[in-house]
Amino acid sequence: IKDRRLLSGSLQLTRLQTDADSGEAVRWESSRFPPFALVERTVELDLDWRVRTTVTRVAPSQGAMTLDVPLVAGEQIVSGDFTVTDGHVLVSMNPQQRSVSWTSNLPRTSPLVLTAEQGASWKETWRFAVGNIWNADFDGVPESDTGDDVSDVRVAEFNPRGGEQVTMIATRPQASAGSTLAFDSVRLNVSHGNRSSDVSLVLAYRSTQGAQHVIRLPQNAEVTAVLIDDRTQTLRAENGELTVPILPGTHIIQVDWRAVGAMTLHTATPEIDIGAPASNIEMLLTRPRDRWLLATSGPDLGPAVLYWSELVALVLFAVILGRVGLAPLKTGHWLLLGLGFSTFSWPALGVIIAWLLACGARERWQPEVNWWRFNLIQVGLGGLTLIAFLSIVAALPEGLMGTPDMHVTGRNSGGNVLGWFADRSDSVLPQAAVITLPLWIYKTMILAWALWLSFALLRWLPWVWQCFSSQGFWRSRKGDALRTEK
Repeated sequence: IKDRRLLSGSLQLTRLQTDADSGEAVRWESSRFPPFALVERTVELDLDWRVRTTVTRVAPSQGAMTLDVPLVAGEQIVSGDFTVTDGHVLVSMNPQQRSVSWTSNLPRTSPLVLTAEQGASWKETWRFAVGNIWNADFDGVPESDTGDDVSDVRVAEFNPRGGEQVTMIATRPQASAGSTLAFDSVRLNVSHGNRSSDVSLVLAYRSTQGAQHVIRLPQNAEVTAVLIDDRTQTLRAENGELTVPILPGTHIIQVDWRAVGAMTLHTATPEIDIGAPASNIEMLLTRPRDRWLLATSGPDLGPAVLYWSELVALVLFAVILGRVGLAPLKTGHWLLLGLGFSTFSWPALGVIIAWLLACGARERWQPEVNWWRFNLIQVGLGGLTLIAFLSIVAALPEGLMGTPDMHVTGRNSGGNVLGWFADRSDSVLPQAAVITLPLWIYKTMILAWALWLSFALLRWLPWVWQCFSSQGFWRSRKGDALRTEK
């Protein structure tokens, strides 16, 4: 009972016992064990220092219990309703209660001394959970083995006896020289339109401290949105400089802007200075469908236009065919024929070359064969002629109405999207560039080529008919027998 109120919510009465022999001595009835408890203190060293204390009943197993437990120097209880007097907390348990706990704040003072009371009605256990921003040294009671070797937080445990103490000296590790900000990944997406381009920059970063950070954008950038961890921020760029807040930890910044200007012959990704080293840089460029891609440049891991290497092979092949002389086509004719089909249908080009070479071989073929072999060759040549014309009819609309296939291959590249990747960069991001022409130039060239092909076919068809009719169109078995008798 304190201040006329029950501390534990119950009142226990103990019967007095008189000594029968003397009739005078009065003593307490020895019907239970004296109070004894286990006091466990866990001191947590992090940005703030805290201590969590748990008082667990040991004896008696039943009945109310009241203990006057000392606090750690400077400890201030922030949980529960406890009575604190002269640095001691009054701990009360009702008969059914097994333990009492509370949380306290500690001032960040070093050294910190913990002392176990002599002759107290409890046994103390001390644990120090040392965060990675502190170094802690201990003096006094030897440290106990907790058996936990793998942990992100060092836990030191002590089991003192009465009168023993532990002195803890905590120090902050010295900061190493280096950057406090690192960009783990950068993604730049540039989508070109007819008169402007939309750009999206996504930065994933790690920072050890908060600050204001400047990202330098192109002068013509009109910022449309800024998001930090998917939350919209009301920020604007001034003179191409965008100031964003950097928060400690891992976060993502997304900046979207629009730049006025259409694609030209040489178009590059915008020059961006993110103000710190970066790694895992990915760049995507989307070109409009009315541009003809000719070449690319940028980081090594990017798209490659394979058409030009194929064109070199085509030129060599045209020179060889011009020298063979199986068909009335010169080297320039073979080259023109290949240039047109190479941008939209290599299979059709292969069929037409095979057809012309077969006709030339048929014209020069003179050996006598029996009737059925001759007729089989005629059927094959006629079928190849039909396939060649069908290939031309099917491929020409694709060339006139479609877009040229420049055989672009590479990382995340296909269609109108081109992708580059760089493993690291300094403050300024690497740039990628493309060389393009308006698509109407290609349409004009392929239309002129189609007209040339139509007139060329008119010149080649009489020669094809001559090749086909050489030594007759068809042979019968009877006619073949007469020729054999002669």
